[in-house]
Amino acid sequence: MAEREKEECKCKHNECHCECDEECKCGGECDCGENCTCETHCECEECHCDEECECHNKEQEYLNLARQIQADFENYRRHAVEDKNKARIIGQISVIEAFLPCLDTFKEAKKSIIDENVLKGVEMIENKILDALASVGVEKMKTIGEKFDHNKHEAIAQFADESKDNEIILDEYQSGYIFNDKVIRYAKVIVNKRGNE
Repeated sequence: MAEREKEECKCKHNECHCECDEECKCGGECDCGENCTCETHCECEECHCDEECECHNKEQEYLNLARQIQADFENYRRHAVEDKNKARIIGQISVIEAFLPCLDTFKEAKKSIIDENVLKGVEMIENKILDALASVGVEKMKTIGEKFDHNKHEAIAQFADESKDNEIILDEYQSGYIFNDKVIRYAKVIVNKRGNE
């Protein structure tokens, strides 16, 4: 424990001037000294400087401890909020990933539907699901006609089309999705690879 430098004591414990010890005017045969009341009326005070210094140090120590506890609690609360947010995001991603195969089924089903009215109905249901996912931050990747990006796309095949730029996506095998700027599924695509490049 750090000790405060002791300052010069300003207490009045040395200021008592008892006059009872002066020469007795009775000739020494009286009991004046026994009747002295100086201790009762003396204005001098006992010095408590050391005790006050120790109390001040303890007060500072407890104050520092309280500040440390408060800082630790703030850190705990911040980490608890972060952990809660991470857990919520992980839960959302799990639900989203469970829906993705359903969307893949819609894509495959549309290829075999001949009736236009049925096709419109299936597309309407598909779009409703996509809108619901978009409302929570899920975005379907744009692929066909876009330049290949290895951060979002997975090339499963290459074809040469001289009429299109190199590295342009020609077709999509499986859709990719982004959730809050994070890829939750890469798009599987077919990429243009011209022979002379």
